[in-house]
Amino acid sequence: MRIIYVEDNLANVALIERICHMNNDELVTFSEAESALSAIDPGTADLILMDLNLGTRSMDGLRLTRLLRQKGVTEPIIAITAYDTMGYADEYVSAGCNDYVRKPVSVRNMLSLINTYR
Repeated sequence: MRIIYVEDNLANVALIERICHMNNDELVTFSEAESALSAIDPGTADLILMDLNLGTRSMDGLRLTRLLRQKGVTEPIIAITAYDTMGYADEYVSAGCNDYVRKPVSVRNMLSLINTYR
């Protein structure tokens, strides 16, 4: 499976790389929303993992998700976030995310989630 991960934290990228390696999945990463928006088109990936807080960049993960949906990207987008208070899940769904995972991400839960979308 081809997975795209938009994330600016190298430690988080390393964890997802390890998980993808365990499943023999291909991983493509982007550290900036702008470069991800330019590169991701419909059919580019089987699954997109989206960090919602992309540092001090001009675009966060929710805005990027909305723009990808406007481009016609229909592949599942999973929000990965430390924010899990009441009301946030509705915001993720309204932006176009299919699901979300709360940080810190556990290997077991992420493997299970990826397999759900396989």
